[in-house]
Amino acid sequence: MSLRETARSFAKIPNWIDVVWLVALALYALAGAAIVPFHGDESTQIFMGRDYYYLFQNGDIAKVLYDSDGSDSPIEQHLRIVNGTIAKTIHGWLAALSGFAAEEINKPWEWEYDYAGNLASGRMPDTGLLRTARLASSAQLALAIGVFFVCLRQSVSRPVAYVASLILTLHPTVLINGRRAMMEGSHMLGMMLVLLAAVWLLRERQWQRYILLGICCGFAIAAKHPNAFVVALVFLACGGWIWSELRRAADTSRDAIVRAVVGLLSAGVVTVVVFLLMNPAWWRAPLQTASDVLSERMELLERQIERNGGYDSGIDKAVGFWQHVFAGEIQYYEDTRWAAYAEIEAQIVEYEASGWAGARIGGSAAGGLVSLALTVAGIWIFARDREIRADVRWLILVWGGGVALITLVVTPLSWTRYYLPVLPFAQFAMAVTLARVAQIVWSRLGAGVNNKHG
Repeated sequence: MSLRETARSFAKIPNWIDVVWLVALALYALAGAAIVPFHGDESTQIFMGRDYYYLFQNGDIAKVLYDSDGSDSPIEQHLRIVNGTIAKTIHGWLAALSGFAAEEINKPWEWEYDYAGNLASGRMPDTGLLRTARLASSAQLALAIGVFFVCLRQSVSRPVAYVASLILTLHPTVLINGRRAMMEGSHMLGMMLVLLAAVWLLRERQWQRYILLGICCGFAIAAKHPNAFVVALVFLACGGWIWSELRRAADTSRDAIVRAVVGLLSAGVVTVVVFLLMNPAWWRAPLQTASDVLSERMELLERQIERNGGYDSGIDKAVGFWQHVFAGEIQYYEDTRWAAYAEIEAQIVEYEASGWAGARIGGSAAGGLVSLALTVAGIWIFARDREIRADVRWLILVWGGGVALITLVVTPLSWTRYYLPVLPFAQFAMAVTLARVAQIVWSRLGAGVNNKHG
């Protein structure tokens, strides 16, 4: 049986059920946003919403341009270039709509202070503003899940889309990070948009679809810089497939090759243009800024490792990958000092008792083994299913496998949210296995009933 055969059992279900399904998943993602345990980075992201005021209310572009010689606000300049711009711009817009002046927005979280010290120095966001920012982040997470569903429904099968979207929505790590007023909601949305645009491009190589891919890629990198890995993998997959297809075709003309090359180059140019449009800080000196961003991010990782401890070996990295991707370790905070904060502990207890905290297949060593087995089986089933378009199989395997390998190699410390990009692919692979098992069981039950009546 193939995944397409599995999909035929869903063929009689009306399409409007898909809308009801996605609305239900979106409501679940939104429902727990107000009570998700607080993270200090939420303060920092909301603080950076001040750039919205500088650009759109004051019209002061010079205020946000990166200056390698220094700035009158070093902390703002640092945060401006190491972080994405989508989330903070939305936070600033929402703060302005709520009547806040730029000066009334909280200060960034100071990790050298304890919880009480941050509260005393004005670093906790206004309750209403925090709630609104979280709803905006959760809405982007809900959109990401919807795009994920559409992508799988159109390219793989409807049953897989249903199962994958459900287990992704319920994953505690996805919910915790996607609901918070940080970059992860935008991050997930950007990644899913890139994948869907690539599927559409491979289906029909029109110039509009090259442009759409470029727009989605630029947005994704602007949302969070590590999405550059996703973009690179998707360009590699699309470019490699198109080139191999043109070489195999007996009647390939020179014009067809030129159109493909120009299309991919155009998508790349659009990616850069869209990214720069969304990152005014880069406008003065893009190449210098890019170099400094890389240096700043490396220094940031070194400080995080120094403060929290990093992996000591490749084995440690493999164990961390196992814990965060398959065993489903839940991590509400990275700084171990937060375990002593009564306020955070109370928030965790309330959140986990609410019914909105999600569920996972992992959660233990045995559950992790089951999750791993389902993932490996799903990859094997998907890769061998000849009823799924070969270009789709190639794209998803390059994207998912590439993201998993890069995350395994480059992640320097045991922070769950750094493994977030791997989860959609892992949940997809598990969904493939579960859909196949469900179809086999259903077929045997049907055969048994027929034999009984026969």
